[in-house]
Amino acid sequence: MIKAFIHKRYTTVILVCWLWMLPALRGHGQAAILPGLKQDLAQQRDSAGYVAVLGKIGALYASIHLDSSFYYARQMLEIATRLHDVSGMADANNMLGWYYTAKTDYNVGITYAYKALLQNEQLGDSAQMIRSLNIIYGCYKNSGHPVEANNYFYRAFHMANRLPPEKDSIAATMLVNYAWRFFNDSTRTDSVRLVLRKAAKILKKYPDSRATFYVAAFEADLLVREGRGREAEHRIYELANLAQQKGMPYVAMDMYGRLYDFQQLGYFTDSTNYQDQAYRVAAQSGSMELNLYWLGRLYDYYRSRQQPEKVVYYGNEIMRLATLDRYRINARVSRQEANYIDFFLKEKALQSLSLANRIQQQQLEKELAEKKNRTLVAVGLLIIILLLITLFTGRYLHYRRWKQQENALALSYVQLARTHAALTENDLFKNKLISMLASDFRTPLHHIIAVATQLKTGTLTQPEVISLLKQIGNASRKTLGAFNNILKWLRMQLSGFTYTPVTCKLLPLIVDAVESLQEEMNDKQLTLVNRIAPALTVMADEEILRLVNIQLFQVAVATAKAGSVLVVSAHGEDGKITVRIMADGGPATRKLLEELKDKEHNIFALGIIISRDFMHKMKGGLIVQEEAEGFLMLEYTI
Repeated sequence: MIKAFIHKRYTTVILVCWLWMLPALRGHGQAAILPGLKQDLAQQRDSAGYVAVLGKIGALYASIHLDSSFYYARQMLEIATRLHDVSGMADANNMLGWYYTAKTDYNVGITYAYKALLQNEQLGDSAQMIRSLNIIYGCYKNSGHPVEANNYFYRAFHMANRLPPEKDSIAATMLVNYAWRFFNDSTRTDSVRLVLRKAAKILKKYPDSRATFYVAAFEADLLVREGRGREAEHRIYELANLAQQKGMPYVAMDMYGRLYDFQQLGYFTDSTNYQDQAYRVAAQSGSMELNLYWLGRLYDYYRSRQQPEKVVYYGNEIMRLATLDRYRINARVSRQEANYIDFFLKEKALQSLSLANRIQQQQLEKELAEKKNRTLVAVGLLIIILLLITLFTGRYLHYRRWKQQENALALSYVQLARTHAALTENDLFKNKLISMLASDFRTPLHHIIAVATQLKTGTLTQPEVISLLKQIGNASRKTLGAFNNILKWLRMQLSGFTYTPVTCKLLPLIVDAVESLQEEMNDKQLTLVNRIAPALTVMADEEILRLVNIQLFQVAVATAKAGSVLVVSAHGEDGKITVRIMADGGPATRKLLEELKDKEHNIFALGIIISRDFMHKMKGGLIVQEEAEGFLMLEYTI
């Protein structure tokens, strides 16, 4: 169980994550560089330089001693955090992510590596982002999440292809990782050989790069596949010894682990030899996890060979290491003593407190923003309401103006229609008037011509001549009177008559009308009964009322029987004065009323029309009808 668990972690993590720890440090040995770096650290006078040297020392220890690497990474993170040095914090988080990954705490490793990824993304440092992506990839792969692992691997691989030429060492290492990932995939054999050749070509410029060891190790694997197993074994031992000389114990252990993988390729080696050497290297590194891996391998080997002394020895070592605190480093290095889980938990508590403060601040800002938004919404609603009120008011005023205009237009249409109707009526009346004049004035003229012809004969006696002359005079006077009434009426129509009533005494107007017809009344021996009071007054146009009286008395005199009585009377009611003229016409009354309907051939019909129009203009009315048997009633109200 121990061997299977540790092997899963070891064979993947060491290659995928470890290669990125120290690509810039060169020399004949990693450990030989440490004294110079520590001396350089003591000479630093500013915090930025101090953080940079701490990062180099921590990265170097990552390939020599994990716990020491953690010590420097922790210091680096604390100082970089105080300085707000994003680059320093990103490097420290990457080293911490690598440390917890090597300790097989993959969730913690992902946490630190992901923080480093975000910080490097903020800086735009693609090379360091690839480093973080590889650590996350290794954690997901070793913890049994292949889908997530693939996502981060391909992201790192494609990002490495876009690096500038001066970063080709990183591209070379990603090519090696590609070979590691797909080495056992028979469908990608050609692509694996291609990327190894390409990586080897690039790494000639970097002889001390750890990626060089892995390119050579894959070449040894290819030798095994070709049946040259002994040559490949010798090559692996050379690479492991060279890695130890250069101060790369983890690389050396990985090289020894390749000999175990040869068994899968069909070549079996002396496992006791390389496992003992690997165990010594692991013991020197102080890594409990790596010691357990190789102890488990040796324990299984000696148990299968039935060597009790070796089985007891390695069993006791396994139990001793298993009871140790895997997060507490060697007590001999007193200044580096630290409880790593406590550190992680305290850091998490600090982050949680900071997060709680940020959340509280965000909630406060959210409440302020919501309050501000509510205020803005209220102001907006108020503005909208005011705008709506303004809009509705404007629309209402516009509607009122429109209705007023519509009413005025409708009224103008009505007035126009009335005017048009009046004009049409006037036009029709004009045509009728011309026809009536032509008919009514023709008869008196023919009578005058006939009388004149009789006078020419000279056979008439003097009384006959006098009688004929009287007839001519009466006819001419009636014709002139009617024509005078027509002219006044036409003048009133054309001039736009405006009625202005005045107080008039009614009796003098009646007397004037009767005097103009006195001769005709004498000829017919008519008697006038005048019942108009001398003091009776009316509000009227005096000239128009005189014409109406004359016209009505002409009709009454012409209709009355010879020797009959004419009666004129008046009475008041509701502020109105009614004047009535009564004449006994006998059968002539009904005949007259029939002839009045023929407006085109009866001169009296034209007179009645004119009189009725006169009365309407004076806000009154006119009635002509038969009253009792044979009595003609002419009545007007004013």
